[in-house]
Amino acid sequence: MEKYELGRSVGLAVGVAVGLVLALLVMRYMNKDHKVKTEYDEMQKAIRNIGYKYAFYTVIIFEALLCLVPASAQIPAEPIVIHFIPIFLGIVVQCGYCIWKGAYVGLNTNMKRYLIFAVVISLINFFSFFAAWKNDALIVDGVLQTPFVNLLCAVMFAVLGVIGLLRRSADRGEAEE
Repeated sequence: MEKYELGRSVGLAVGVAVGLVLALLVMRYMNKDHKVKTEYDEMQKAIRNIGYKYAFYTVIIFEALLCLVPASAQIPAEPIVIHFIPIFLGIVVQCGYCIWKGAYVGLNTNMKRYLIFAVVISLINFFSFFAAWKNDALIVDGVLQTPFVNLLCAVMFAVLGVIGLLRRSADRGEAEE
């Protein structure tokens, strides 16, 4: 392994570890009672379990399809980009399903904090993507680079935001009737 690739792998591992620690801290901040664990009622738990099942199958199907691509096909993207696509699809399926079924927001979730956090994360990821694009670091030698994952993350949050807005609009329509 080249020194550059080793450094990137270590950097990615450190980034994931720091991200997990930050996620725990953010989860505490998102909840009104400052607990890490979000509380759900029985109906929400049942719906979330179905969402997890659909997300699992989404990831498995997409990864299975990737296995069918011959090794000689040379997909013009870094492996991390290719394998993050099914992860993000799984997240969109699980969260989107739960949002639509009214089981996404926990009983102890502070929605205002959550929405602010989601917007900030989306903006940071859009900024990172556009910075890479502006600096010609998005595609190197015809290969889509890791900063594309930032666009995937930003689009994921945007899609979930749209689903949330559609759900909210549908709830208002039902309340008016």
